[in-house]
Amino acid sequence: MNKKIIPSVIIVLLLFAGIIAVTQETSVRQNLFAAGETPQWVIPIRWYRSNKGGMALEEISSRFIALHNEYSLAVEFKGSDELPFFLIPYYNDDFFIETRVLYENGLLLRTQWIFRDLNGTVRLNTVINDKQETAFIEIFDRNSFLVSEYNFLDNERNSRTENTYSDGILISSVVSFLQEGGEYIEVYTDNFRYNRSLYLRAVERVFYEERQISFSDEPVIIHFPFRLADIEQGNFFIGERIMTYPDFFGDSVTARDDKVVYTTDDRGRILSETLYDAYDNIVWVIRNNWQNDRIVSTSKTEDSIVLLAEFEYSSGGDRIMERNYRNGSLERTVQTDGKTDIEELYFNNVVILRAVWEDGRKISETRVTGP
Repeated sequence: MNKKIIPSVIIVLLLFAGIIAVTQETSVRQNLFAAGETPQWVIPIRWYRSNKGGMALEEISSRFIALHNEYSLAVEFKGSDELPFFLIPYYNDDFFIETRVLYENGLLLRTQWIFRDLNGTVRLNTVINDKQETAFIEIFDRNSFLVSEYNFLDNERNSRTENTYSDGILISSVVSFLQEGGEYIEVYTDNFRYNRSLYLRAVERVFYEERQISFSDEPVIIHFPFRLADIEQGNFFIGERIMTYPDFFGDSVTARDDKVVYTTDDRGRILSETLYDAYDNIVWVIRNNWQNDRIVSTSKTEDSIVLLAEFEYSSGGDRIMERNYRNGSLERTVQTDGKTDIEELYFNNVVILRAVWEDGRKISETRVTGP
């Protein structure tokens, strides 16, 4: 064969392959969104350098280059014929299906499935790991309120939580457990009580017997804050019954035989909170640094990880800044101005993502190019 012809053959083959790829991509998009207008944010697959949390840190030009990072992320929109079977009941034709596939050293780690409506609002969120097991399903309404949540912890504790709202305020949550026959049976309901300033005043838990709410025993009621006057005066709650900590600290889950020990000062302010397991081993310790009646910093130490949250306040006592650190490295800041929160995420102490929230709802998200 004439060697001069080989480059021409290769070029023709590459062009042919490119035409096929474009045709396939166009066909996929037509099949996905033929029913209506396609939003601008529905675009072809994108690749990113990522981290273990699945953040889109930096867009990468190709799959090959992206997969050479320790963590890489592929963001793509799919057709309904590609849905896992357990998500089909929650899908309707008004949704766009986004997937976020996370790889670790080139190997599939987990896949996140997201249903978005025409406005881009998340209506369903779930994650499947590399063993094709899902840990949760979250379902939201058009106002981004969480209305249903399914947790798949193990065969004995699969649960469903149904939330009810009134004027944007959560008023009750019904918790059901999955039975052997595949039916969810109600176990208890949490009713949330608020004062006139819409501060959460108490949680009342009532249990079901034979699928009917039972008042044969007194319901379990958790009251807080301890002093209602503290809320009326705009001060922080002080007392050992309950203490709220930053979401940055994660969930504080205790087992049956665990115990929590508090230390307080002469004013009743919590200085430390220590969780012990059934063998009196320390699980974690939370320490608070107070300035007058406000916490200016709080830290959580668990094994070799130290989480630190610092707070700043206005002259009127409102929190205007929160900074979160992990082992001394800044990871997140939240600046508050009235009902607006500006959240910034950091990587190697450089801001990489900025989000704006109003009344607890995200209205914009911007990827920031580092210096």
